[in-house]
Amino acid sequence: MALIKDGEFVFSKGYGLANLDDHIAITPETSFHLASSSKQFTAAAVALLILEHKIALSDPVSKYVPEVSKYGDGLRIEHLVYMTSGLHEYTDEPRKNGAPWMTFYYFTRDEAIAAALQPEQLEFAPGTEWAYRNVNYMLLTKIVEVVSHKPFAEFMQERIFAPLGMLHSEINDDSTEIISHRATGYAWRSDPRVIKELAQAGIIIKPGNGWVRLVRVAPHFGGSGVFTTLNDLLLWDRNWYIETVGGPQFTELMDKQMKFKHDKDNDAFGLVWRSSHGHPMLDYSGGDTDTSTYMARFPEQHFTIICLSNMPLGNAEGKANALLDLLHGWGKLRDRRALRLIPSR
Repeated sequence: MALIKDGEFVFSKGYGLANLDDHIAITPETSFHLASSSKQFTAAAVALLILEHKIALSDPVSKYVPEVSKYGDGLRIEHLVYMTSGLHEYTDEPRKNGAPWMTFYYFTRDEAIAAALQPEQLEFAPGTEWAYRNVNYMLLTKIVEVVSHKPFAEFMQERIFAPLGMLHSEINDDSTEIISHRATGYAWRSDPRVIKELAQAGIIIKPGNGWVRLVRVAPHFGGSGVFTTLNDLLLWDRNWYIETVGGPQFTELMDKQMKFKHDKDNDAFGLVWRSSHGHPMLDYSGGDTDTSTYMARFPEQHFTIICLSNMPLGNAEGKANALLDLLHGWGKLRDRRALRLIPSR
């Protein structure tokens, strides 16, 4: 858990264990899978290419990914960014090998995209409805690769992670790679939801107390796949105010909302505008086999809260919101000195 005010930690602490096998404690240097909170980083890569006039939000997706040409030129990059593409989600389509779409099972970004593009028709005309689809952000990484002529992971290292000093951040596009200080995922062995979901995937666990170890085997990315630490997320958040990467135009684009032919208009670039305790807030949550994550930024207050958990049922968003409620009750959202008084335990 971390609280950031004016680009600096006022609170940063790990709780529990990152690895139960060896009793390794969670610290601000522990690397967590961000799951869907990764989408802001995918969107950041797209934003940089837009600012360099190499792509445009109005470009047809088929210009870069010929496989979607069957859907016509009406499907544009903006529809992917803002979750209004009409594309089918890959998890709604059968895998050729019959295995489940779970990160317990190996599948790549390209396999997921190919499955999502199997239907001959879109679910709806682009821009007319909103539907959360991870494949949208998977396709955005393909566009980045086509335009930059580099693997997405390499592009991110060169253009975002390295310039910001995020030395412990990466795109996990190879599940065999070693990730230093990785937080392994765990869930309660006796939890009925865990037993049921694993059984549905053909995984039978021994009954009893204790923990089930959950490992991300599938190296898909775009809608997920970023591994990073609290310390690196501080540097990412700080860029909203010091604008090392992309300048002020980058921040403006990342915060940009667009109106389509449906009512949902609070999406930004891999982020969502909401209001919390009367303050505008940009946030996003993530959840996967190995993780539960949440990050919320209050731009007017230069204040950000982050919660990362290696329990998929850890409810990171709920825990962060409980702390926000407490801070609001204390009236301390604006007071840096008061934020430092939050107890560590």
